[in-house]
Amino acid sequence: MPEKLRIIDHLRNRSLSDPGKTFVADQYRSVTYGSFYTQVLGKAAGLQTAGVTQGERVLLVIEHGIDHLVSYFACIYIGAIPVHLNLAKTKSGIAQAAAITSTGYCIEQGYSEDLTDLGLKILPFSEIISDGSMPDAASCATAYMMFTSGTTGIPKAVMTSHENTIATAMSIIDFASPTSEDRELISLPLSFTFGLGHIHALIIVGGEAFLTNRRYEMDYLADAIQERKATGFLASPAMLRELTVHHREKLIACGANLRYLVVNCTPMEPSLTARLLELLPQTQIYMYYGMTEASRCGYIHYNSNRGRLDYTGKACLDVALKIDDPDASGIGEICMKGPNVMSGYWNNAEATAKTMTADGWIRSGDLGVMDADGYVKVIGRINDQISVDGMKCQPAEVENVIMELSFVKQVTVCALPDPNKFQVVGAAIVTGNGEVPANFRELVQAHCKMRLETFKQPIVIELIDQIPANELGKVNRKQLAELLISQLQEA
Repeated sequence: MPEKLRIIDHLRNRSLSDPGKTFVADQYRSVTYGSFYTQVLGKAAGLQTAGVTQGERVLLVIEHGIDHLVSYFACIYIGAIPVHLNLAKTKSGIAQAAAITSTGYCIEQGYSEDLTDLGLKILPFSEIISDGSMPDAASCATAYMMFTSGTTGIPKAVMTSHENTIATAMSIIDFASPTSEDRELISLPLSFTFGLGHIHALIIVGGEAFLTNRRYEMDYLADAIQERKATGFLASPAMLRELTVHHREKLIACGANLRYLVVNCTPMEPSLTARLLELLPQTQIYMYYGMTEASRCGYIHYNSNRGRLDYTGKACLDVALKIDDPDASGIGEICMKGPNVMSGYWNNAEATAKTMTADGWIRSGDLGVMDADGYVKVIGRINDQISVDGMKCQPAEVENVIMELSFVKQVTVCALPDPNKFQVVGAAIVTGNGEVPANFRELVQAHCKMRLETFKQPIVIELIDQIPANELGKVNRKQLAELLISQLQEA
């Protein structure tokens, strides 16, 4: 039986079959498949010279762009395990990632702080230089790792295999049908599976990508779609709300180029989907459903499912979906199984066992229902995870940071509804007997800004007398959210 191709093998093959075809561009430069692969080989040799070996974890703290991709593939080539981070990660978060993955190396470019005191061997991207020799190719069972948060708020490193990577890419190709003629605009970070998965798919079909980190500049993105003649666009619901409300005419003009639009799995109100179908009548609009641990589990093509605008989708290629332990109304936990499911959490067998069953099903933590045709509708979260524009935040992570402030006696964080980002972070604080600073909100925000990524920083911060909880002390976050909303309305 022939050996299965990894994504690095597909990249090599593409560099041989289409060496002069443009692969990817960013704000700095554009590279062909042949040139890109040559750069990957050079950096791979440089990494080996620096001491990186097969199986070694390497943190990638690099801007969203070509250099991130070069570093990623260079690690894969020599059998190292790239660990995707981004420039928004706090220094303490980078230190935590290094500790969890037991890594000694970090490829860095453009980070705002000095990382040399973290005990890592910092490898500035520009200083990873080949001596001219050919790097030794190797492989590792884990293709790459990304982080997700567990119920305790402690991040977990998701081990994504080469099989997972290819399965996810083939799912994208199956439902969105990108071709060698397509050019995608990708502004969503490569440290998340959404954007990286599409890079993999484009390599397999020989397509082209334009990477930009100006994710929230909708006017720029609309112009870039037209100027770059992008045929594919990846977006979050928040981005699309902004485009439909404040850049309507430009969005309509984008429809002349856009062949398909893919939305990540943050819930999107049916009225927005209907508006997109109206403004972009020639564009195929898809939403996918998944998680870091099992990317691209389901999808829906809204153009042909106008009666299911509140659904998330049916099973992707070779994936099975089910509703586990449904109640009388059919609501239960959404579970999935297939070649896209992770091999586990790095060095965390206990968490892996809680998330995955012995027969290969993975628990999503989402409540949902399934119709007779296999389409799933997400009802809500089983746990208290907050979904900010598709990015996941655990309350405990934010609570631990706020508790460091001297005037805070107790704090509980919850999800608050937001018309643009689906949810934002709200924080309720119980103070001690001492004097409470008049500028307590500013103090909390400033402290969180130093310690947390932007989407995890609380938007609403209120003082309350008592955190709502049951007799056993378990916090009622739903009741807390209602309390915070009530206080905001009264203010």
